[in-house]
Amino acid sequence: MTADSGSKRVYGRRAEFTSDQQPVPDYHFSAGQVKWLNKTTMVARPVVLYVRDVPIMWLPFIFQDIRSGRHSGILVPRFGLNDLVRPTRRYQRHFTDFGYYFAINDYLDLRVSADWFAGRSVSFGAETQYKWLDRFVQGRLSYLRTSELDRNAQSTRISWFHNQSFDARTTFNASVDYATSGAVISRNSLDPFQATARLGSRASFNKRFSWGSLSVGGSRSQEISSQQVSQSFPEVRLAPAAVNIGTFITWSPGFSFTNAQNFHTAAGNLLVAGLPGGTLAVDTLPLFADDRSTSISIQTPLRIGRWNWGNGLSINDVVTNRRQEFLIRDSTVAGGVRRATYARTFRTDVDWQTSINLPSLLSGTWKLQPGIAILNSTGAGPFMLRNQFSGGEFVQQGKRLAFTASMSPTFFGFFPGVGPVTRIRHSISPIINYQYAPGAKVPDAYSRALDPSDTTLNARSDPQQTISLGLSQNFEAKLKPPAGDTTSEPRKIKLLAINTSSIAYNFEQAKMARRTGWQTGTLSNTFSSDLLPFQLSITHDLWKGRVGTDSAKFDPFLTSVSTGFTITPATLRGVAGLLGLVSRGPHAAPAADTMGGPSPGPGGGGPGIGGQRMGGFQQQGPFGAGAGGGGRAFSLLVNYTSNHSRADTARVGHQPGKQMVTLSMNFSPTAHWTASWHSAFDFGTRQFADHYLSFQRDLHRWRASFVFVKSANGNFAFSFNIALIDQSDIKFDYDQHTFARP
Repeated sequence: MTADSGSKRVYGRRAEFTSDQQPVPDYHFSAGQVKWLNKTTMVARPVVLYVRDVPIMWLPFIFQDIRSGRHSGILVPRFGLNDLVRPTRRYQRHFTDFGYYFAINDYLDLRVSADWFAGRSVSFGAETQYKWLDRFVQGRLSYLRTSELDRNAQSTRISWFHNQSFDARTTFNASVDYATSGAVISRNSLDPFQATARLGSRASFNKRFSWGSLSVGGSRSQEISSQQVSQSFPEVRLAPAAVNIGTFITWSPGFSFTNAQNFHTAAGNLLVAGLPGGTLAVDTLPLFADDRSTSISIQTPLRIGRWNWGNGLSINDVVTNRRQEFLIRDSTVAGGVRRATYARTFRTDVDWQTSINLPSLLSGTWKLQPGIAILNSTGAGPFMLRNQFSGGEFVQQGKRLAFTASMSPTFFGFFPGVGPVTRIRHSISPIINYQYAPGAKVPDAYSRALDPSDTTLNARSDPQQTISLGLSQNFEAKLKPPAGDTTSEPRKIKLLAINTSSIAYNFEQAKMARRTGWQTGTLSNTFSSDLLPFQLSITHDLWKGRVGTDSAKFDPFLTSVSTGFTITPATLRGVAGLLGLVSRGPHAAPAADTMGGPSPGPGGGGPGIGGQRMGGFQQQGPFGAGAGGGGRAFSLLVNYTSNHSRADTARVGHQPGKQMVTLSMNFSPTAHWTASWHSAFDFGTRQFADHYLSFQRDLHRWRASFVFVKSANGNFAFSFNIALIDQSDIKFDYDQHTFARP
């Protein structure tokens, strides 16, 4: 080795260097000539990469910044071998992460980069991160501009994440993700989750005072596929501390204000005349609607000894420009019914509810809770309302006294155990509610404004003598303690839990002509267990026809099934131990993660799909960072959903999205291989909606990744990546993308 007079340049020959500190390194580079400049940059030529003593790759030269810590520099571009030598003439090249990283100071940095997909799109992005520890401020801001080359379409996406604590009682948090065109994002996305996802934003300011707390914030969501936007701003919640007047009286007021809006919501189609000279005499015009809903709620509950007096005032104002048609009874027209179509509708509700919960009785056994309430004359509407049918003027109904009672006892049954189970306990908890409210006349002006089509059964009179019944059941097992253990408490597990929703019957309604007392249209059951971590929920539509009328026929129809369960080695051991197939005892700890290593630097790197970014940030797979960790135990997550109604029974097999199953599986076939698979299958289309398949290989100081992705938008991607864990910029990439043309 030699150096110049100022020691600013150091030269060497036949040098070997590595980051592996073992006596016999797993890898090393061998260079014919090496030069170090100002202790900042190393340049070597020619260079051969060795894994142990086997030559793997020859490079004409390499250069590397050897400074420690964070500093400015050129980002390492990302491209694959097939981008240099195209495998086919139709293959479209792509290069990503062309840019520069600026380390502005200890608190702030900036990254600018560009991505290019031949014949598809070009993107320019910038991202800055900031963090002041002594100011309790941290966050990041990104900007991404995407322009499609095969059409005149652009999208600007802005993301902002911010956390700040002004003091111990005052905080501000923001998570903003906004895009001008969700269609551009969907067409150019290779992420199966992003292609059908939504962009969500939320911000909140929280302040705690000595007398209570204040929260002000809002949220916004943007559907990528449909362009629908939903936002709620502002959201104000004020929760004063409870006011105690001695030990006998407590007042706990509360206030909330919410303004929710929906934009570009699909509202059906409108038939219009075809263009003159066109091939269609009648054409369809898609309709979209916007709406706003503003709500104010004031709660003033008061406790007086063992008595609880609830008071609540709510105001709700709704405006929508969705076209709506009403069939209004009118004796002056032929047929007695006229059609009224409104391009804009509005409604304002004002409601006041009050009730008194009397002291509970038999709290240790039957748990009887009586109460008195002042209800509206009809439960179909609020106390006061105004809409287009009332001419914009408020109309109101009366009040009536109601008596309520609820009871929730628990009954137990015990059964002998079997195998490792000493005893099984079955608990049944019925939930019984009773309400009596005499019928009251509803003013005609109010009933016309509430139900102009005369389709609501209780719009004009609503007598109540209703009893409802729900049910909760639990089967629990007490396990035998290990042999020789006389001190520890026996372990208990939940074999099966069943929760059934309530059904209600109104005796006063049953006395009316052409009516029955049934008031519940659907019944839901939920099942869960600790043996196999799962939850099953099923819902039935009980009546064929309108519930509460004598023409309705009791005909349970399965409308919804939702279930999900997870299988792991611990699940199998638990079931086998319960059945006495294996002995219960301590289990070996899971194998350590042999794939761990330093995270990629500002240049990115590591496994991925073409270096795409979400809002300017580097994407990760659907299993998050570290999805390729070694030594992973087997796990399988299955979710199934099915939703349909009586109307679409005949064609449910041909409707997409009605029946879906999603699978997520992770396992390690060997000590150094890990695999991840996620997929969704649509029974309606009989096709897989998306796939994510990943294989990771631990190569000691290296990591190899094979990733295949198929998104719901039709885009495909295959990526092969092998990178050095100590320096992720030393890597080999092969990426192949196929974008579906709409």
